[in-house]
Amino acid sequence: MRCSIIALLTVSPLFGQTSADKLIKTTLCQLARDPQRFNGKLVEIRSEFVSRFRWEGFVDETCSAKIQVGARHLLDGQVGQYAFFSLTDDLTHPERLNWQPVEPRLRADLRRDGNYRAFRKYSDTKFKWPDGGRCQDCPLYRILVTADGRFDYFASQNVALRANPTEKAVGISAGDLPLLRFVLQSVSDVVATPIDPSVYSEKKPRDVTLEEAHELVKAFLKDRAVGDYALEQYEVKDYPGFQFFQAVPDPPDGPIHYAVDLRTGEVWDAPVCEKLTSPSMKKLQNAIRNRIGLTADECRKIGRPGPFCEQ
Repeated sequence: MRCSIIALLTVSPLFGQTSADKLIKTTLCQLARDPQRFNGKLVEIRSEFVSRFRWEGFVDETCSAKIQVGARHLLDGQVGQYAFFSLTDDLTHPERLNWQPVEPRLRADLRRDGNYRAFRKYSDTKFKWPDGGRCQDCPLYRILVTADGRFDYFASQNVALRANPTEKAVGISAGDLPLLRFVLQSVSDVVATPIDPSVYSEKKPRDVTLEEAHELVKAFLKDRAVGDYALEQYEVKDYPGFQFFQAVPDPPDGPIHYAVDLRTGEVWDAPVCEKLTSPSMKKLQNAIRNRIGLTADECRKIGRPGPFCEQ
C-alpha cells in the first residue's frame, strides 16, 4: 500500500480538540519503550530530526528509537469498529477478535510559524551531486529540535474492519506502514549544526541507493511518456541485490514490475528478463556510476543476468 512518508500530517477537523494541560513532556526512548502508555496523547520531546528519501522522523541512537513523522495508517479515515489481528487469525470467526470502536483522536494542527519555517529550511537543505542531482539522503545539517505533537501507536499492521457487529469483517494489511507515528503540531529551539559536504562528495565504492534506483525507473517512465506513475518498492528474497518496483496504477502498456541491479544500476523488466534502456535513464546511469567510482570496464565485469532470467 502506498503511503506518503515525507509530508507532515495535519489531522482533519473532525478530530477532538486539544488543550495545553494535556501536554506530556517525555523522551523519544520512553515513547518507543512504552508506546501504549502514550498512545493518542499530546507529548513534547527534544530529539534529533532526520529527513531522508521517503522517510522523515525523530531518531535517538542511544536506544535505537525511530518514530516517523507524517505517515498514514490503515485506520486513518475509517469509521465503525476495528480489531488488530495476526496473519494466523481466521477472519471467518470475528467473535474471536478484540473489537474496538474507531474513535476520533486529539486534534493536532501544524503551526507554520517562524520556528517551523526555519526548521523546514534546514531539513530541506540537501547535498547536490556535481552532475546536478539532489541527494535526499544527504542532509547538510544535523537538526536538534523540541517538538510538540500527538503520538500514535498501532498494535499491528493487520486490521479488521466492520461497520457494526452484524456486518462482515474485512481484513486489510500493509507491511510497509509504521507502528509508531508522531503527528507534528509545533517546533521550537531549533539547533542546526552544519555537516561537511565532503562526506558525500568523496567517490567510494558503494551500491546504488534506494533513491537512485527509484530515479532510474522514473527516468525510463518519463522517456516513454506513459504518465506520472507512482512506484511501490518491494524485495524478492530469491534475488538479493536487486531493488524491485511496481508501477501504480498498472500502465496500459509496457513494463509494470521493474528490478534495479544495485551493483551496476542496470534496470530490468523483471518478469520477462529484458534489460531496459532509454536516453534519460542511460544519462542518469552514467552519472550514478561516476558518483560511486564504477568504470565501464568494472560495470561489464560485475554485470549479471536480471531476475527470472534463468527460468
